[in-house]
Amino acid sequence: MIEARDVADALSVHGVIGWYRIAVGRSVLSGLVSPPMIVWRYLEPSAAVRRGISECVEGFSGAVEWVFNCEHRNWTLMPAKVRDAYAKADPTYVNVLADLAASDQDFCLAADADLVLLLNSIKSIESDSGRCV
Repeated sequence: MIEARDVADALSVHGVIGWYRIAVGRSVLSGLVSPPMIVWRYLEPSAAVRRGISECVEGFSGAVEWVFNCEHRNWTLMPAKVRDAYAKADPTYVNVLADLAASDQDFCLAADADLVLLLNSIKSIESDSGRCV
């Protein structure tokens, strides 16, 4: 089971993280595995790393579809199903991840396992060229 520290460590390979919100792993309140949602920003974002993460996510073949967005100050990485659930929810609704965890543990477990592999790929990005190796 992946933990937030594992995610932060993997992303830190490519720069100093200035801020993050990482939702992964098992909830201490419900005992359910949460669907992963990662939001972060580097202090000095690199165009090469941006390209490399995009390439890794687009080329990743896991159990669930993943999306990466770096169009704004904060970058996001999450399964497409999480993105879609947020898009359908009222902007003030705060239980999107909890609802997904309660309704689809198979998805959450698959996404958690995928994230380990995806982060290994992201860690291997060549920082200078942005190539996902």
